[in-house]
Amino acid sequence: MDFKQSKTYNNLLTAYEKELELSAKYLIYRDIANREGFIEIGNIYEVTSRNNKEHARIWLRRLNEGKLPTTQEALTESTADELKMASEMYQGFSTIAKEEGYDDIAALFNGVSNIDFNHSSRFEKLRTNVANNQVFCKPEETLWICMQCGNIMSGLCAPDICPVCGFPNSYYRLFDEMIDY
Repeated sequence: MDFKQSKTYNNLLTAYEKELELSAKYLIYRDIANREGFIEIGNIYEVTSRNNKEHARIWLRRLNEGKLPTTQEALTESTADELKMASEMYQGFSTIAKEEGYDDIAALFNGVSNIDFNHSSRFEKLRTNVANNQVFCKPEETLWICMQCGNIMSGLCAPDICPVCGFPNSYYRLFDEMIDY
């Protein structure tokens, strides 16, 4: 029997989707509990959300023959997912909401559609940077900031090791004066 046609495969897919759904919902519930002053309850929601995310990772690995996608593969998939949600799902939802007289909900669907178009574009840029080996190096000199200690360096590439805190270059990103000043 083809595994992808089996009930077990469909059960894994359902388990994966439900674990992700609960993980996200519990992060919202954590925020509510924290806002209402129930910090320990918020902490329990956060831990449970992480547990559910880990369960989803287990199911995703089983759905993909024991492998998780590489960053490059995940960015390619994420670009397509966000584009599909923006151009098909949310625009279709918006049309239906408008037809049914729910103009405020139609506007929300359109707003989220625009956000998802931006997400798709951002993921595509990141995918291109990974493919062209330009995450930690750029063709022209730029400023890099260590996300661990805040050290700012100038160069074509982020330093291999931060000279201040000793963290690897994976903790560096492009400096953005609108955020970092």
